[in-house]
Amino acid sequence: MRIGFFSDVHANLPALQAFLEDSKSENLDELYFLGDAVGYGPDPNECVELIVENAQKCLMGNHDYAALGLMETTCFNNFAEEAIEFTQKTLSPKNRQVMMDFELECFLKDFHLVHATPLKPNHWDYIMTLEDAEDNFPHVKRLVCLIGHSHFPVIVAKENGTMSEIVHDTSVRIEKENKYIINIGSIGQPRDKNPDSCYLIYDSDKREAKLKRVKYDIKATQKRMRDVGLPDYLIQRLEKGR
Repeated sequence: MRIGFFSDVHANLPALQAFLEDSKSENLDELYFLGDAVGYGPDPNECVELIVENAQKCLMGNHDYAALGLMETTCFNNFAEEAIEFTQKTLSPKNRQVMMDFELECFLKDFHLVHATPLKPNHWDYIMTLEDAEDNFPHVKRLVCLIGHSHFPVIVAKENGTMSEIVHDTSVRIEKENKYIINIGSIGQPRDKNPDSCYLIYDSDKREAKLKRVKYDIKATQKRMRDVGLPDYLIQRLEKGR
């Protein structure tokens, strides 16, 4: 079986469409979404509808939470807060209701899926360092924990009784004696200085997890953002991958 995992679409419709086309070319059997359908981008309704149509399971992200009024936006920067206000005005009642059914975490055979951290899924903390990973590994309930949230794709492996280490590759074989935390990157707003969308493919026969990049029409998204009046800072950062 081949499974695709994607996250952090952030209402970026061209990026989502390009990813879905690529996922078809990869002959994936299932797709799972790890949160943040909305926020930052110009097309929240279209993105929510496409995500729900294509994903077997949808998780809640902090921007989704904020757009639904389930948390304050005081922890967001001014640009993100402005985008949330736009999203709240734009989301249809139907899509609000659909998003209320998004879950905070879920479990597959070998996978623990969560937007932010397995330690406190609804606190929206970040795993940015190996020390953060060490704090979270005891709370990983499967072989592999997949996360999004920071928009930085990275694979962290931990052998039994040893310190966790970064895997300096875009793929890894999942060994049963180890544990892993993998940030699968972002579809709609990558921040690792690569503007291409990023998602994860898992091949159960090979036991291989692989990060994949997908190009999309950034200028089309930027035009839409200008048309709806989103902040220029959010528009410019897309082409820089930050």
